[in-house]
Amino acid sequence: MSRYFTVNIIPPEGGILGDCIYQVFYHGTQTPAPVYSNQECTSQITAPANVFNNNITFYVVDGALEYDILLGGGNLTKTPLLENIWTLPGTIWELSSVYWENNSNVWGATNPYTVSTQIVANVGQLYTGEDLVRASMRLIQVSAVDTDLTASELKDGIESLNRMLDSWSVDELMLYQVIRETFPLVPNQNPYSIGIGGDWNTVRPTKIVGAYLTLTNSSIPVDYPMQVLEFDDYNAIRLKTLSTNFPGYLYYQPSFPVASAYIYPVYAPNAQSGTSPGTITITSWKPLPIISDPTAYIELPPGYWEAIVFNLAVRIAEEYQFDMRPTTVQLAVSALKRLKRINQRTQTLRTDVALMNTSQLRYNIYSDGYGR
Repeated sequence: MSRYFTVNIIPPEGGILGDCIYQVFYHGTQTPAPVYSNQECTSQITAPANVFNNNITFYVVDGALEYDILLGGGNLTKTPLLENIWTLPGTIWELSSVYWENNSNVWGATNPYTVSTQIVANVGQLYTGEDLVRASMRLIQVSAVDTDLTASELKDGIESLNRMLDSWSVDELMLYQVIRETFPLVPNQNPYSIGIGGDWNTVRPTKIVGAYLTLTNSSIPVDYPMQVLEFDDYNAIRLKTLSTNFPGYLYYQPSFPVASAYIYPVYAPNAQSGTSPGTITITSWKPLPIISDPTAYIELPPGYWEAIVFNLAVRIAEEYQFDMRPTTVQLAVSALKRLKRINQRTQTLRTDVALMNTSQLRYNIYSDGYGR
């Protein structure tokens, strides 16, 4: 006599189950049990089978026997074995035992099996590159709601998406964060290569916007602000080989694919400053991630979903030479404005150096005049 089995595996809030697989075994053994997709048990499910929409559903020939289910893959942090499936509740959640005991009349079990998944916290929206391209193409009616993209359409869409993200990476107001990274300083070395495989092994910055030196020769590390120079300011320095234990300037030469960072004066600790290693911390723009796997989830803050979808639709429509509806264009512009408004960084008020370095008198901001 066949018996039907179904269970929903619901990860905790913020978790993603991912592309999991399962295999059924006779309880307490390592012997695979045949499972079927129809009640007549004529269409056998090939093991291991995929978990669709967090749901496992199948028929077994002899429902009197006990079975176990082994889960794996996806975002599972381990490969749990669900033992004796006939005793499981219809839904498996990762919740505290107190919750289950207090709601046993609702869930029908006091000790459900725990399924642990990776937690993706503070995510505005979970989506893949394919999701973005499909949503954009629906806006310009390249694809229908219930139609999958062709391989060619997906390839073209991903290329357009990556071009757009690459373009946004050189616009500070499209970047939701500036990255702070710390690297060691080597005495008497100048310059430092910065990029994948460089002296400072990291993603090549688009632009360095700040830096500070840290010396650890005492019990308490001390930070010393550094000024980021432009190329003409660095070129104007006459003695670039000057060395000191307190370098105060950094010049970033954005070569490609590996850039260079010049320290001035050259870092050379002496006995007075101690021999402990110094470090430099830089704050920089980093490019937005490029989509290489259309099926992989992308993690971006709230607001980027709409901005990407509508602006990508404008770009794809231009490639397909389609006319855009004015409302679609307006929504694309509005989404960009919202992102730039939230990403705007308030600058610290500064006074022009020329006003502060007069030979006789200094400008007084309170009296709006000059005085000592």
